[in-house]
Amino acid sequence: MKPTEQEILERLANARNAYLDRDYNRALIDYLWVAEQIKDDPDNLPIVQIEIGWSYYYSRKYEKAITYLEKALASGKLDAQQRFDALRLIGFAYEGLGKVPQALEYLKRALQESVNEHAKKYVYFELGKILFQQNRIGEAEQYLKQIIGLFREEEIEYRLAIAYYLGFAAFLRRDLDSARQYFYQIIHQAPTDKEKATGYFGLAHIFFEEKDAPVLFDTCEKILTLNPEFEDKETLAFFTAFAFMYMKMWPELEQTYRRLQQNYPDGRYRNYYPVFEEALSRHQIPDVEPRVNLQKKA
Repeated sequence: MKPTEQEILERLANARNAYLDRDYNRALIDYLWVAEQIKDDPDNLPIVQIEIGWSYYYSRKYEKAITYLEKALASGKLDAQQRFDALRLIGFAYEGLGKVPQALEYLKRALQESVNEHAKKYVYFELGKILFQQNRIGEAEQYLKQIIGLFREEEIEYRLAIAYYLGFAAFLRRDLDSARQYFYQIIHQAPTDKEKATGYFGLAHIFFEEKDAPVLFDTCEKILTLNPEFEDKETLAFFTAFAFMYMKMWPELEQTYRRLQQNYPDGRYRNYYPVFEEALSRHQIPDVEPRVNLQKKA
């Protein structure tokens, strides 16, 4: 027997309550039932399909999320805000699948919708982050600079991330003064020692570039004091060895470099290993140094 309108509304309410409780599997049971009952209702079905898409997305079933969101878009019944939400979520889902070109395509399409610019800040952020990770630094900066100041104080995680990406973008352009300002912003605003460490990590790159060996060494020590589990220990070890070399602390260089070489025989800084070898053999700083392609973990 066909369910009544009241029964459908009750199941929809149950689905939405389960969604708010983050019980997405229970929500989907009711959402999918409702979608089946109103499959001939072209006005209301797309709304439910969007909510199904969100539920699948938070369940990390990204392909199913995309399927339902595409159905909603194909209906032609969505307003600008609904189209924006569907497009950006498809972009996020493709990002979750590791399909970067598709993620960029849908996120950029979302920005074309006529919604408030403030509502677009998460899309701008995600585009900036993805492009930064793809080493498309100039494009990343264009998006990230549009959202400076748009995130509230309680959204400190986003504010710090924007400063981090823009700081390294400036560093890679050799605009060290701007990079320094962004990294100090992280240090001054970060609420935890672990987050402050990322600001000091940015500064360490500047001190390396400036060959300020004593400050570079102190900064690496500071990072590990703030966050003993700092994830990029390879870079810290390389910076420390570099600092020892420029301070002509040969026993310390020997110990640090050998550990670096042992732990990362094919590491990101292996093209610098001959420089350390020459410095140790001659107890002199080599006249010619290969350019180091500093790589950061985003």
